[in-house]
Amino acid sequence: MEIFLSSCVFLVENFVENFYFTIRYRETIDREGFLLQNSTTVAFFLFLKGRTMIFLVVFALLGAPDPMDIHAGDFLDLDSREAVNSAGEAYQLEDWHKAAGEYLNVLRIDPANSTAIYNLACCYGLMGEEELATIYLRRAFSAGFNNLGLANMDPDFFPVRELPEFSSLLDSLNDASAELGELHWFDAVESFYYRVQFPDGFNPPTAVPVVIGLHGLGSSPDNFMGIWELVEDPDFIFVVPQAPYSIGDDSFSWYRGDHGSEEWGHSLLLAGEYVLALVDHIQLEYPVSEVYIFGFSQGGCLALYTGLSQPELFKAIIPASGWLAQEYIQPGWITEPSAMQIELMHSPNDRGVPFEASETAEAVLSEAGWDIELHVTSGAHTVDIEELNMILTELGLTGKE
Repeated sequence: MEIFLSSCVFLVENFVENFYFTIRYRETIDREGFLLQNSTTVAFFLFLKGRTMIFLVVFALLGAPDPMDIHAGDFLDLDSREAVNSAGEAYQLEDWHKAAGEYLNVLRIDPANSTAIYNLACCYGLMGEEELATIYLRRAFSAGFNNLGLANMDPDFFPVRELPEFSSLLDSLNDASAELGELHWFDAVESFYYRVQFPDGFNPPTAVPVVIGLHGLGSSPDNFMGIWELVEDPDFIFVVPQAPYSIGDDSFSWYRGDHGSEEWGHSLLLAGEYVLALVDHIQLEYPVSEVYIFGFSQGGCLALYTGLSQPELFKAIIPASGWLAQEYIQPGWITEPSAMQIELMHSPNDRGVPFEASETAEAVLSEAGWDIELHVTSGAHTVDIEELNMILTELGLTGKE
């Protein structure tokens, strides 16, 4: 009994030591690396050592909690975003082992997060761990992840895709999908939501600029809106719409089907019409002086597509880590430049969308006479916030002189 109590005391002491109370800047990053949040935060942060959280061991030793204890449910207040941050950073640095550990930490707090389970499977795929990649991909779909097209094409699974256990799982997932019947899409009217933030001192009917923020694959308006806290003295309305296709928990995509397919191209066309309809709505809803688009990754591609389709509507577009989908761009869109500014942002270290994609866009559009600049940024597949603030200031969208 004495040994047992000593062990409990030791574990509790370590448990307490691994909590610290801090006031600091917090950055949350999704799988694509976008800095989602950076706010002065008073937060409890749990350092998670190894693959086992000490508090789980303590709970196991001490038995079930007292349901009448006011602190019995304190674990529900744990925030997985710190672990998501660490996982995203490790993933961008290609430290798959560390990223896998951090995604496991996310899932200890939020075990139903199917996107985190899928990302964990990707880490194991990149490490060539067939058994683990197979286990967690199966668990991701069991938890509600539903983007089978992504799983079929995801380069993260290239090291294990042809191995028997993993390929058998993909075959079974595709067979199960086929048994449900052929999958076809049709176009219809549907309602979507957006988040909106207003600048300090916003005073209708005085008109102000609006920036449409288009998130990347796997993100959402709730996550992408975190950029508002990173902008220095914003002097514009910031509108962030939801992409139309759900791929998991609070995770959305602007496009469907395999990249380059007819289905993908049609969804790009619909996404462009979606953004234009949103612009019409915003101009009716709020006093708007000028319209801008800022998009990241998938959203960057969509920003270029939409801006080039109706350049007279936009003062400038800011595609970050995007690409020019030339095969879907009508010839006249490129060869008839307008006054719309194009401010590309991209890092040479981007492994999500190659830096060459923005170099190509700059070359094609500058040759056609567009007012375009490529801002070379730092980091991996991420938005360089310092560079973004500089661009916004140059465009007159912040209160900075």
